[in-house]
Amino acid sequence: MLMEKVVESDEEFRQRVEAEPLPKNLGALLDDAISQYGSSPAWVFVEQDRPPLSWQDLGDLVARSANSFAAMGVKKGSHVGVMLPNIPESLAAWLAIARLGARMIPINPGYTPDELKYWLTDGDAEFLLIESSKIETLYAVEKDAPLLKRDRVSVWGEALSDFQHWNGQLAEAPANFRAPDDVELDDIVNIQYTSGSTGWPKGCLLSHRYWILCGKVVSEAWPGLKRIQCDLPFYYMGPLWRFTMAAFSGAALCVPPAYSLSRFRERIRDYAYDMAWMTNPVAMLEPDPIEQEHQLKLIATFGMGPALQSSIAKRYKVPVRDAFGMTEIGFAIGCRLNDDRSVGIGTCGKVLPFREAKIADPEGNELPDGEIGELCIAGPGMLQGYYKKPEATKAAFHGEWFRTGDLARRDSEGFFYIVGRIKDMIRRSAENISVTEVESALATIPEVEDIAVHGVKDEKRGEEVKACLILRSGLTTNDLPPEKVLEHARNHLARFKVPRYIQYYSKFPRTGSNKIAKKRLQDGEGEFITGTYDSATGAWFEVEAR
Repeated sequence: MLMEKVVESDEEFRQRVEAEPLPKNLGALLDDAISQYGSSPAWVFVEQDRPPLSWQDLGDLVARSANSFAAMGVKKGSHVGVMLPNIPESLAAWLAIARLGARMIPINPGYTPDELKYWLTDGDAEFLLIESSKIETLYAVEKDAPLLKRDRVSVWGEALSDFQHWNGQLAEAPANFRAPDDVELDDIVNIQYTSGSTGWPKGCLLSHRYWILCGKVVSEAWPGLKRIQCDLPFYYMGPLWRFTMAAFSGAALCVPPAYSLSRFRERIRDYAYDMAWMTNPVAMLEPDPIEQEHQLKLIATFGMGPALQSSIAKRYKVPVRDAFGMTEIGFAIGCRLNDDRSVGIGTCGKVLPFREAKIADPEGNELPDGEIGELCIAGPGMLQGYYKKPEATKAAFHGEWFRTGDLARRDSEGFFYIVGRIKDMIRRSAENISVTEVESALATIPEVEDIAVHGVKDEKRGEEVKACLILRSGLTTNDLPPEKVLEHARNHLARFKVPRYIQYYSKFPRTGSNKIAKKRLQDGEGEFITGTYDSATGAWFEVEAR
């Protein structure tokens, strides 16, 4: 389909969005949405036999949740852990905590006792809302969480004698709520932990302004959307900014019980999504006629290579737009919906309203267009530091500029291009090799379902390139032997970027946000099905090369 030309210039867009008033806090944003869209759906249950929740329904649930938390003793500044599955009560708990001026600590329900102990103690959790089926995990660590007493724990699901019962509390609580304290835009509402791909995660102090700016900017850059895919867990930041985006535009979040790669395209069709967020594994699915059975207006991507991005744009015949953001900074760079110049060229877009961006050298000095350096971001509403980690906070900034850890460049038109993570660059002899570039090239191999690339220490060259592959279901290494991988690599990459080592896996280690945990993979985690193939010798080793 042909896109309209950009009518509003980048500068006009920025000035308009930044000039418009913001809600006072997340509670005010919800109130505005209820006032404008009260009977419209706010939450659509995907693959669940339940009617949608309207904005008014959601508002009532939030009010009952806020009253229930207040009855437990939650007040402004309290730290509240929330460990729930993808249910409306999870979103409502966050918004209720926001109305009270408290701070939510989102916790993955799948965590082990050691992980839960870290979240509760590092985050100084004073209250906890937990799914009843996970209570054994709490029993294993409660003696190590001195701030958390049993009368400050409520369980959702089955009633348990030792704790308060959230279902019962909600049923008895009134559906109207008035906050006892003023809550301001820059008050902290989340201690949002990073995924922790290296070392223990750090808790980002995020304010009401952070989330409101995310929703405001994305709803303006990608306007007119009404049914938004929302299949990530609510302990991750993705569903939370999708909510604020939906609140600004009166859209509905389409929420399944869990993410499913095999059902991804069926859900798009069956639930009439008009926005879907696609990752590399989705783009790498075999083409299917079902890809024409949709009502999509936008496919959003995040760091997808140009070949895959062009592929899904052609297959779905719908605008594909990339963006760049992080837990620490929210959305900083993106491609606007009505600007089709960015498709398939590898850019994550231009600087969005409320943010500034520069490419910097290691000392923080700005580099000219075309040069590669660290992407640094500044602007209002970013993280206010890492909780209880002043040294980490200091190291993350050059003055007001947050250091993303990503290598990037900017062209003369203002488009930014992510080259790779600083720590993910492979130094082979005198050449720097972008892990992202190698992964993007190999991701276009039809037999490959997922891929991870990392460096392997080498006495002669410093590092060599290793490709870790997961093949599509039902395929074996006979269907994609190393020689075929290397042939593809040589056709798409400079010779020095072609992997020396290849290893096949059935499963990669993942972070809490389902990203591949590269450091853990490099340290030997993951389920491999072969040894390592060395293309320099043509031999297989029984162990992985690191």
